[in-house]
Order: sequence, then structure tokens, then C-alpha cells
Amino acid sequence: MEIIIDPKSKPCPGVERALTLAEKSITGENKLYSVGKLIHNNREVTRLKKIGLEIIDASTLEKKQFQKKAGGMGFLVRAHGEVPETITKAKQLGMTVVDGTCPIVQHSQKLVEQHVREGWGVIVVGKPDHAEVRGLCARTRGNSVVVAQVQDIDNIDTSRRWILLAQSTIDKSLFDKIRVALNKKIDNLKIFDTRCKFIRKRIKEVTEFAQGFDVLFIVGGRQSSNLGLLHKAARTVVPNSHRIEKPGDIKPEWLENAVKIGIMGGASTPRWQMEGVKIYLEQLQNKKNPQGLINNKGGKLLWWIRKNRK
Repeated sequence: MEIIIDPKSKPCPGVERALTLAEKSITGENKLYSVGKLIHNNREVTRLKKIGLEIIDASTLEKKQFQKKAGGMGFLVRAHGEVPETITKAKQLGMTVVDGTCPIVQHSQKLVEQHVREGWGVIVVGKPDHAEVRGLCARTRGNSVVVAQVQDIDNIDTSRRWILLAQSTIDKSLFDKIRVALNKKIDNLKIFDTRCKFIRKRIKEVTEFAQGFDVLFIVGGRQSSNLGLLHKAARTVVPNSHRIEKPGDIKPEWLENAVKIGIMGGASTPRWQMEGVKIYLEQLQNKKNPQGLINNKGGKLLWWIRKNRK
């Protein structure tokens, strides 16, 4: 069994920046707080929590017990961004704000703020409950509409001026369908393709890497939107592709007749998690085949070993 990790798989610059800021800010007795998960990768967030990051709800900032100890503590804005009111509240409590917002998301936020000041409405293609989308809409003073599917455009007021943006990790085909449909309905429409270029590049790289594999494992957080896009792309090349968070998610039947296995990660997946999957598969292989026999005959490895022992 040959096991290969995609050499181009690595966290995106925005995630790397957020993780670096988190690690540098966790110092001494002062805790570092974040509203919601810093990134959509549970295992990496767990690692950070062990060294001092504490995840809280926005409502925690309103509790008197928390307010008494908040002064001097660190407040880390997650990579997906945060609503302005939460950041303002943290500052009012005397917390040191560390902005871990992805630069691509920051660019979208500035576009929104600029156009709202000029009287434009904002249409965001994305998931209504996604942190990035909530952060963008919070900057529109109520002048925003979230579109998750083409049907959602039916109730948009076509007589006013709108700008169209995308959640940075939204699917290209969805954004294109909505873009085309809105362009036909709205005369005064500005379109900004704010999808992440890193993700777009990775989708292409994934389909190139996937060639020739029997099984593919796409490693990352369960809630990661970009991981879903990479998984979708991988399945177009290798139907036996699986999205997993940890080695224990791997099912034995996925490995039947597999000779060549590929491992790749999403924009929020550090190298150690992909390495962990490889080590797990190697150990699994050694348990099933302690003599190191190689199946060159096709079929299941165990069947071939038994056949040659007769």
C-alpha cells in the first residue's frame, strides 16, 4: 500500500496568520479569549485551548462576573471576522484586541462599509449562519440580504442600488448562478467576486493531485466550508474520496483493494493532522500484513497471503 500526502496541502495564509497571532498572544497569566472558534478545525482549536485559548459566547462579555476580570486580558478576533459590536464591547472592558480576521474577509468588510456609506444595499451569497456572513451583514446597518440559493433572489427590491459579494469559501457554481440571475433583474448592480483565491487554486491542485489514487482522504474540520469544496472536487476524480476529521473516522471498507492512497487537507488543516492519518494507515497496514507482503495479483491482500500459503 502506497500512502502519499499532497505536498501542496497547507493552511491558507489567513489561517496561518490567525494561528500565529493566537500562539504569540497566549502568554503569562493573562488569558486569551475568542468568541466562537478561531478557525473551523476542532482539533487545532483543542490544541490552542490546551495552551491557553478560551472560547466564549458573545453573551459572556455582558456578564458582570466576566467583566470584573476582563481588563488586561486578550481578545482574539477569529479568522472569519466578528461583528463590530462585539469588538467594541471587548475594548470597553479594557481587553487587548488582537485582530485575527483573514485579510480577504477584511477586504470584504471594507467594501461593505464603503458602499453602505454611499447608500448601496449589500447582497451576500453564502450561509446565513456563517460567522463571516454575519460579520459582513452587521456592517450594513440593516441594508443587507443573504442569498443561499437562486430562489432567494425573488424578494429582493430591484429598484435600488446593490453590490453583490460572496462568502469567501462559497461554491463557484452557486455564486455564478446567482450573479447571472441578479444581473438580469437589477439594473444598478456592482459585482465583487470576493471568493478566496487560495481556495480556487487549491480546487485545481486537488483535481491534479487526485489522479491515479484508489482512495482519497480529505482531512479537516467538520464545519469547514472550504473542505466541502475540496471534497466535492476530489470526488469528480476519485469517487472513493472521504472527508474525515481524524484517523478514527476511517472505515475499513474504504480501504478494500486499495493500493494507492492519497491524503490532503483544507485551508484550516495543519500538516500534523495529515501526518497523523498517514501514520495511522501505516500502522493499520503493518497489523494486517506483519510480513510486509505486497499484493501484486489484485484482490484483497489477505486473500493473496492465504492463497500463497497453501
